[in-house]
Amino acid sequence: MASSGVGERLRAQLLAVLQDASQPLTTAELRDHLCGQGNSSTVIESVYRNLTVLQRRGEVQRVPGPGRDAYWAAAVTQQSAQDRPA
Repeated sequence: MASSGVGERLRAQLLAVLQDASQPLTTAELRDHLCGQGNSSTVIESVYRNLTVLQRRGEVQRVPGPGRDAYWAAAVTQQSAQDRPA
């Protein structure tokens, strides 16, 4: 089983990708992005599991999208809305 430090690092990477994204991304797109950053051993199940952890924390949200894929976006909090340029 992976250590919590590895999980927290993966969650931080996922959150950073979603915060920089201009639109919601699928679980597979997020996994592909991580693989492009050198995380070639990251499997889609691990990505999904960590996204659900972030969802429970209120940091990401699952959003409706076409087809059966799960789409994810960074949750817009009052603090993050204040940090965005007008």
